[in-house]
Amino acid sequence: MAKSTDWGLTDAGFRRPTYAELLDALEYKAREQFGSQANLTVRSPLGIFLRIFAWMLNLLFSTLEDVYNSRFIDTAVGSSLYNLGRAIGLRLLGAQKAVGYLTFYGDNGATVPEGYLAETVAGMQYITLRMGLIANGSVKLPASAVVPGPDGNTEKGTVRIITNPQSGITEVTNENAFEGGRNTETDAEFRERYYLSVDFAGGVNIDTIIAEVYENVESVIAVTGEENDTDETNAHGLPPHSVEIVAYGGLDEDVAKAIYRRKAAGIQTFGNTTVPVVMASGRLYDVSFSRPAPVNVWVKITELTTNNNFPLDGIEQIKRNIVSYIGADTRGGLNIGQSVICVALPTEVLKVSGVVDFTLQISKNGTSYSWDNIEIAAREKAVTRESMVSVQ
Repeated sequence: MAKSTDWGLTDAGFRRPTYAELLDALEYKAREQFGSQANLTVRSPLGIFLRIFAWMLNLLFSTLEDVYNSRFIDTAVGSSLYNLGRAIGLRLLGAQKAVGYLTFYGDNGATVPEGYLAETVAGMQYITLRMGLIANGSVKLPASAVVPGPDGNTEKGTVRIITNPQSGITEVTNENAFEGGRNTETDAEFRERYYLSVDFAGGVNIDTIIAEVYENVESVIAVTGEENDTDETNAHGLPPHSVEIVAYGGLDEDVAKAIYRRKAAGIQTFGNTTVPVVMASGRLYDVSFSRPAPVNVWVKITELTTNNNFPLDGIEQIKRNIVSYIGADTRGGLNIGQSVICVALPTEVLKVSGVVDFTLQISKNGTSYSWDNIEIAAREKAVTRESMVSVQ
């Protein structure tokens, strides 16, 4: 009876044999050719040859499996995955710079040039993306971190130093946080964008607009939206036949352009931020959207009991898990409008091995803690940071 070798392409996909299966099949074939008494021990010449050959075949099947998997989004990795994305116009997002706005104060008429630098006390530098003239004592300009990555994300009021002072400019600050700085996109994040792009390709509905902003606007962290296709203003204040996109992160101008690219003709935009977009005709078209109010969330874990399996960096792991679940200044976590549900947080703590027992409470002000959920409105976004998570 022949040895079963249902390997390679099968009805269930590609099956790669193990080294043991390969060696077993080769030994079966050798005995078939040379007789049942053939010496196939690990020190015999034939036994050594078969083991070397089995090892080489194992490498070959591994490569064939990688080639097979590279055809599918769910299993492709690295360059193979990104090549699949290029087929639909999707490219890997490299490390991104945190973006925001700098407000400069000084003499009326003084020019703040494009490329002007300001920094935090810690030395993180930010550069203006266009020039502006100070009027009525100040001017607000879009800016980005000089260095890509999450280190450029900083809270409001922290950029206070003018790197190269010049006449007429006396002060600088960031009235809002710089956000969206991130490392190069992971394979999992790329797949998420791929499926989002495929699902809504070619459409002009609210989901398509959300996908356009999320995929193609640099430093956007979260996006949601609502449409009102009735003839009456709805309960959330949306006028008839309008859409409201709520975007957290990214520059106002970039978000507005993305909305305009996907908005259906005749549908008005609504929100607390309005930006003029230049149409193909050269005329200006006002695009409105909303910026969510960040809701800070503090988490306090007390009475932590662990066993010998608790890792040395266990407390840091707990903090990272909590921040990853709620969300911070990079993608991931709760979306806009999603409330912080207390019963979901202990799972993030228990993901760290060795945790036996603990008490967890949350707060909106860092002072009054409780087990109550924190309700997040439709135009709010829950955010936290490792510094806002205490473990005792």
